[in-house]
Amino acid sequence: MNGISQKLGYAGLIPFVFFAAAVAVGTDWAIEPFILYSALILSFMAGACWGVLQAHRDHVSPVELGVAIGVFLWGWPMVYLPHTVGLAGLLVGYWVLIGLERRAVFLTSYKPDYRTMRGVLTLVVSMCHIGVIWVLLS
Repeated sequence: MNGISQKLGYAGLIPFVFFAAAVAVGTDWAIEPFILYSALILSFMAGACWGVLQAHRDHVSPVELGVAIGVFLWGWPMVYLPHTVGLAGLLVGYWVLIGLERRAVFLTSYKPDYRTMRGVLTLVVSMCHIGVIWVLLS
């Protein structure tokens, strides 16, 4: 993977960490931008997965395509739900995508260093979501 892709991937964590930290210190305004950014990134990642699946239509099932499209659509209603429910729903979406990316078409399409980066990104995003949920429930 080239350096710019990796830098952009990790730079995408900055808003997650910033808004999660702001929520953790009691900043009320930070929860909505966190949720909106999360829905945006979830849709972006689902769209990227859909693109990979489209490029390999001969090797994927309609279910796999449906999962990518479903996750793309899944994130946006989460914006309108109570915060803890929406955050949990977004978290589920990220884990569904990482599960989808374990399918054969992604294992052959994604280089190992990209798969490693995706795992790290999903872990950090998950920790941010769980942390914000924790703060909101406290």
